[in-house]
Amino acid sequence: MNRTTLAILLTTLMLTPLIPIVSADAHGIPEDLDPYDGWAKLEIHDPLMVNSNITATWTLNFSISDYHGTGHLVHPTLGIRKQIDMYLGDGDDYLNQSEIDLFTPYLENRAWNNSERAGCCMLDHEAFEPTNITIIANPPSPGPVMFRNGSWGWTEIVELAGSTDGRSTRLLDLPRTGAAVEEVPLTIFLPSPYEYRYSAMADVIEGSPGEFTVNRTAVPVASDIRISLGENSPPNIVANRLSSSTQLALDRSTTYEVNCVDSHLDDTEISWTFSNNGSIVLSSDQPFVSITPSEYNFSHGDVLSTVVKCTDQFGSTSQWFENAVIDGESPTWEASFVAQSTENGEVAIDISDGIIEIGSEDILQINISASDESGLDTTIEITSNRSSEWRHIDWNQMFAQSRFPQGENVNNMNLEITDRRQSKPATTYSLHLMVADDAGNSVHQDWVILVLDGAGPTILPDIYSNDVMISAEQPARADELITVNLSNSYDDLDSIYDTRWTFILNQEAQFENQSFADIETFEIEPLEAGSHWFILMAWDSKDNMNVLSFSIAVQPSPGANISIWNVSYDGTPTVGETIELYAVVQNIGGDPAVGRLCSGELCSDYVNIPWATSVGPGVVGISLVIPLEGAGELPLRLEWEDSEQKDNSIAIDSNIIVNPDSGPLQVILGVFLVLAGLAIGARMLWGPQRFED
Repeated sequence: MNRTTLAILLTTLMLTPLIPIVSADAHGIPEDLDPYDGWAKLEIHDPLMVNSNITATWTLNFSISDYHGTGHLVHPTLGIRKQIDMYLGDGDDYLNQSEIDLFTPYLENRAWNNSERAGCCMLDHEAFEPTNITIIANPPSPGPVMFRNGSWGWTEIVELAGSTDGRSTRLLDLPRTGAAVEEVPLTIFLPSPYEYRYSAMADVIEGSPGEFTVNRTAVPVASDIRISLGENSPPNIVANRLSSSTQLALDRSTTYEVNCVDSHLDDTEISWTFSNNGSIVLSSDQPFVSITPSEYNFSHGDVLSTVVKCTDQFGSTSQWFENAVIDGESPTWEASFVAQSTENGEVAIDISDGIIEIGSEDILQINISASDESGLDTTIEITSNRSSEWRHIDWNQMFAQSRFPQGENVNNMNLEITDRRQSKPATTYSLHLMVADDAGNSVHQDWVILVLDGAGPTILPDIYSNDVMISAEQPARADELITVNLSNSYDDLDSIYDTRWTFILNQEAQFENQSFADIETFEIEPLEAGSHWFILMAWDSKDNMNVLSFSIAVQPSPGANISIWNVSYDGTPTVGETIELYAVVQNIGGDPAVGRLCSGELCSDYVNIPWATSVGPGVVGISLVIPLEGAGELPLRLEWEDSEQKDNSIAIDSNIIVNPDSGPLQVILGVFLVLAGLAIGARMLWGPQRFED
C-alpha cells in the first residue's frame, strides 16, 4: 500500500467518532459468541457544585472478536483477519506483523472530539472536552487468517474538562446510539459526598451511591440514559408504633416499624435501641421490632424509651424516638341486664350464675360501664353468635338492645308434621364482653343467653265445608256441615299434645281448655248465611297464649228462594185512571232467577233477580203501568224462573182497592164545596154581627 492510500485512510479515521464494527458472516460463528468484551470508567474528580469547572477521566478497555470486521475496510463480513490480509496485505491467508502494523493506525487515531460523540457522557446537557488523549492499540495477533479465536481492540484514557450550570441537581446523560463502545458496562465514580439520586432507567444501574455501574446494553438504542446526581443528604426516616395508644401494655407485645428512604443504591443501615431509665434492654437492625415490656423487667409506671436511626453509606444519619409509659393495670367494668316485655315491663336479670334468661319475645337491655386508672378512654365491645354480624362497640359507657329469638332448631313450618309436634330444647347463645384500656390491657367475660319459651302455640286451622276446604272458589254454604282441622299447628318448644285450646263462635264458647288430642279435628253445626266470627285460643305448658280470630262468610244454600218484600203505587186507584205499580223482589237463595210482574193478562218485561250473598239477599225492583178498568181489589202476581227453567208464580196480596167512577155526583160536590168556601170567607171579612142584623 502506498503512502497516499494510507493517508486517506488515516484522515477518514480522524473524522469518524467511533470505529464501526460489522458482524462477520454468520457461517462458522459460534452461536454463544459474545463479540464484545471490556469495561469503561468515568471518574469525576471535582465537587459538583453550582457553576463550577469539573475535571474527569474517561477510561475504556475494549476488545472485539476476530470474527467481526470493520466498516473502514471492504467486505467487513469477512472478519478482521481476512480484511487486513486482503486489503492491507498480500492476501496469502496469513496475517503477518507488517500487515498488522498497517492496521494499527486505524485504532490509534480514533476520533475523540467530545465526550458525547465518543460514547462517554454529558454533564448538565453539555459534553466534556478532551484535554489529553491516550489510545493504545490492541490489534489482532499474527498467524493464519482462519485462526479467529483471538480479539482486537484498544485501550483509551482521556482527560476531560466540563462545567456545571446553576441548578442544584446535576444531570449526567449517557448516550445510547448503538455504538460498539456502549456494549460494555460503564462504571461511574463520584467525588465525596456526591451520590446517585435517581434515574428512570434504574433497572440497568447497580452498585453504591458514589460508585455505580450502568449496563447500557439492556437499554434500547436511541434511549439515552439520564441520571440525577446531588450532594449526599441524610436518609428520610418514617417510623411509628403500630398502635395509636398513649400508653403501652405491660404484658402485651408492641410492634414498631421503620422505613429508611434514600437512593435505591444506598443500603441504609437500621439501628433500634429500647431503654429503661437509660439502660438499653433491646437492640435490633430489622425494619420491624416487637417488644413485650414485662419480658425486660419493666413495671407499671416505667417509661420505655425507643430510638431508631437510619444511616446511609456516607455516614449521614436520621433518627426517630418515642417515650411511652407502661400500663400494667387492667380496666374495671360493671354490667347489668334488663328484660323488657309488653306484659311485665322492665325486669332485672340475675346473672350471678353466668346465665342470662330472656324470653323469646322480650327485648334484652344491656348496660355496661368501664373505667381505667389512667383516666383515659376504655373500649367496650360485646359480640354474640346470634349472627355473624352481631357486634356492639362503644367507649366508657354502653347501652344496647336486642332480641334473642328461638333458633332454627325449634319447631317450625319447615319440618314435617310429625317432627314439628315433638318437644324441642330451648335455644342458647353466647355473649362475650371485652373491655380494653388505652394501652391495650383487656379483661373478658362470657355469659350464656338462655332463650325462655315466650311465645304461644302457632295456630294453623284448615276449615272444610261438606269435606271441601273453603276458599274463594269454594265458599261455605248455609246448612252445610263445617269441620275445623288443627293438624298443622305447633308450639316452638312444647309438644303440641301439651297445649290447651278454647274455641269461641260468634261470642259463644264452643269448648274451653281442651287438650289438643281432643280437638285436633272438630265439627260445627251448619250455620246460617252471613258472616260468622271464629276465635281460637291456645296455651302452652308455660301459659304462653296465642289468639287467632277471623270471620267466615257463609253463603246461602244453592237454588233460588223468591219472595215479595214490598208493593207500592203512584196514581189514583179509580176506574178509568192509570197507576204505576212498584214491587220489590228479594232472593234469599244462592242462585239467580228472572221474573216479571203481572196483573191479569198484563205483564212487565222479565228482569234479572240476583242471588243472595253472605251480606244479604239479592234485591231488585219491578214496575208495571196498569190502566184501571174495573172496581175492586187489584189482582197481582209474580212469575219467575230459576236456573233450571222451572216456572213459578207468587200471588201478591196488594191491598189496592179500585173505586168505581162517580160521574155528576162529583160535580155537585164540587159546587157545594165552592159555596161553602165563599160563606166562610164573608163571615170572616164582615164579622158575625152583620149577618145577625
